Amino acid sequence: METFELILFLLTAVIASSILDKFLPPLSLPLVQIALGAALALAVPTPLEWGIDPELLLILFIAPLHFNESRHVDSGALWKNRWGIASLSVGLVFAIVAACGATLHALLPAVPLAAACALGGAMGSTDAVAVTALTHDRRFGRRHEALLKGEALFNDVTGTVVFQCCLTILATGSFSLLHAGEEFALDLFGGFFGGLVMGLLAWGLLQVLRRTGLDNPTLHVMLELLLPFVIYLAAKSLHIGAVIAVVASGLMLSLLPQRHTAATARTKLQAQSVWTTLEFVLNGIIFVVLGMQLPRLLEPAAEGSLGDPATLLGVVVALTLVLEGVRFAWLLAMDVRAAAARGDGVRSCFAPEALRGTLAMALAGAKGGITLSLMLTLTASAALSAAGRATLVSIASGMIVLTLVLADFAVPALTPSKRSAKRTRDRVDAEIDLTLGVIASIEADAHLTGAVKGAAVDAVDEPATVIVMHRYAEMLEDLAPAASPAAAARARAEVARVRGLYDQLDGIARRAARWDESEDDMEEGPDDRPSSRSSAAPSLSDQFHQMRETHDAVEDVQAQALVRELQLIKGMVADGAIDAAHAKDLRNDVYIQQLVLD
Repeated sequence: METFELILFLLTAVIASSILDKFLPPLSLPLVQIALGAALALAVPTPLEWGIDPELLLILFIAPLHFNESRHVDSGALWKNRWGIASLSVGLVFAIVAACGATLHALLPAVPLAAACALGGAMGSTDAVAVTALTHDRRFGRRHEALLKGEALFNDVTGTVVFQCCLTILATGSFSLLHAGEEFALDLFGGFFGGLVMGLLAWGLLQVLRRTGLDNPTLHVMLELLLPFVIYLAAKSLHIGAVIAVVASGLMLSLLPQRHTAATARTKLQAQSVWTTLEFVLNGIIFVVLGMQLPRLLEPAAEGSLGDPATLLGVVVALTLVLEGVRFAWLLAMDVRAAAARGDGVRSCFAPEALRGTLAMALAGAKGGITLSLMLTLTASAALSAAGRATLVSIASGMIVLTLVLADFAVPALTPSKRSAKRTRDRVDAEIDLTLGVIASIEADAHLTGAVKGAAVDAVDEPATVIVMHRYAEMLEDLAPAASPAAAARARAEVARVRGLYDQLDGIARRAARWDESEDDMEEGPDDRPSSRSSAAPSLSDQFHQMRETHDAVEDVQAQALVRELQLIKGMVADGAIDAAHAKDLRNDVYIQQLVLD
């Protein structure tokens, strides 16, 4: 019963966080969820009060989120930037380990150097969940975005191996470079190639199901949801990197050929909806759980049982600055090398705009669930005292919060949003022209689509036409504020015209409703009262029949309007009014509407 109540608490917290996020615009949703989780842990005792199993955190949250992210990542961009991703996933992690380990040992000499380097290894693992949640709406540039996503997917292997090696040194006092190299190779290469094989087997299973007629959208979605857990457990049983195996299998599924039919399109649409919902829930829960752990992990530091709280806070701030400084210096060096390879001047990397982009990417590498799960394993280490373990976990928890706060406030200030970058004035003006053209085509096709007998409006042939025109007029109303003055004026004029036609339909509906009410009053009156029913008024059954015909006609008009919209998009590309990328976005919106309409 306690577990069931915990699930309800977590889901309620995720829903509440999405509501609170609308009233707290300066804060991102992950920070709202962390704060809500901390408040929940302080107010209500839960099973998580005594901690969470790190392995459960990885398999239940990290595995499916990494799997879904890897299936939709740009594999071509990853391959193009493979050496840069390898540099961030291996070289940068070792640099962070050395810098953070040496700094922590210098600030707190009581902490063994190996334990300090273990903290650095945990901090080297950039969390893909946190990165995706905090930066999905920011525009970093194609190269920087590919590097950031690739780093988040692959660098946890290096951080985990370094962390485990440091714990071995603490426990035994010895270190074997050969053993560490074998373990790293088994985790990285074994996990990667094992994941590719398991992804290939999963793809083959889906193809067999389709050919035998056992495939349907529900079965396909359930298999997709099950795959990351099965692959993770299989990789653990083979003693290879489990998280990297999940990532590799997702990449393999995204690269293998898929059939493109109406049935597979519907399946893909349904799967995308389910994964979007699941991703929102899992992302929310993992940040709520992180928030619920923070009071327990930070309590010893706040109470002073680990020493002066101000000193620990200073250590957290200093280590975070070192972490972000090392990331910035490493990324800047990579930018300089890339500029030299392209033949561009090295000075371009030191321009204010370029430095802002590099700094934003450095700060975007927030820490989250993987770092927390690694640090929680310290509770099982006998090489450290209880106070030492608590000190390291408290410092790590503070650094997680601080990196999230920096990413939340600094990254939006340094980089533009994708929405604002895409929603330029020229793009909005082009979309207004497209929508005006669609409305004109709907009106011109009124006599060809969805006839409704006896329901004509004065200015147009059919009420269904007006209803669909009004839908597109609402789109114009949304576009007008971001358009140029001339385009906004055209949009508002058309909105006013279509709204006038729509009001005529409302007037007809209101008159029909008043007639029904008066007719009911007459039927309920005395028998000797003269009937006021007019022979010209439609009966109730006629009205229902007309409503049914209007509904069917609206679907016909909407379907034809979407076809016309695709034709107009093609013409605008040919005329140079919109570019190929903008046309692709517009066509995708039309395709989704067509699938929903079918």
